[in-house]
Amino acid sequence: MGKGYGGRHCSKRDRNQYWHNVVNKAGGFDHRVVCTDLSEDLIFLVEMEKIDQLKKLGVKLVNLTDGGEGRSGLKHSNHTKHLISQKRKGKSHKHTPESIEKIRQANTGVVFSEERKQKIGQKAIGRKMPEHVKENLRLVMKSFKQSEETKEHLRQVNIGRKHTPEALLKMSAWQIDRPKLTCPHCNRASSAGNASRWHFDNCKLKGAK
Repeated sequence: MGKGYGGRHCSKRDRNQYWHNVVNKAGGFDHRVVCTDLSEDLIFLVEMEKIDQLKKLGVKLVNLTDGGEGRSGLKHSNHTKHLISQKRKGKSHKHTPESIEKIRQANTGVVFSEERKQKIGQKAIGRKMPEHVKENLRLVMKSFKQSEETKEHLRQVNIGRKHTPEALLKMSAWQIDRPKLTCPHCNRASSAGNASRWHFDNCKLKGAK
């Protein structure tokens, strides 16, 4: 018993394992549409009412919740979480080349609305990257080298490109707020990138004292 749209009522996709166990044991399933073209709030009320009625009649349902919220009301026990974790360990969840190509084609030309951009931006505020991820990215970027063809393409793209005054102000403010590192050999303060490239172990004044 549940709310859905399109062909959800006759589909086996995105069902819980208990649902599949019951259906496989029964040798299949049938479906019946109770109502259509109602608001979501009203549909949820109908779902809750029908689940309650069927349970009181002694009907054994595969619903994991009492309805009215989809899977958002479902909470796994610690034991279930542990079983799921153990089951997934050692398994590869990488996409096949065919899946990657399908995803690429599906996302080609997709343009986010301003509202969606705002939601993504708000969700990312305050999010911090774990240290081990930072270290992995640093190692990857350290060994990354662009081909001469890519360098030439980037050069051609940026010829004549000018930043807007607003963009220049943002870049300036970002540079000012960046943390500075002071070289122990020449006592010059600079950004982390310039400090690692020109100072510390690479400082020309290292060992001069």
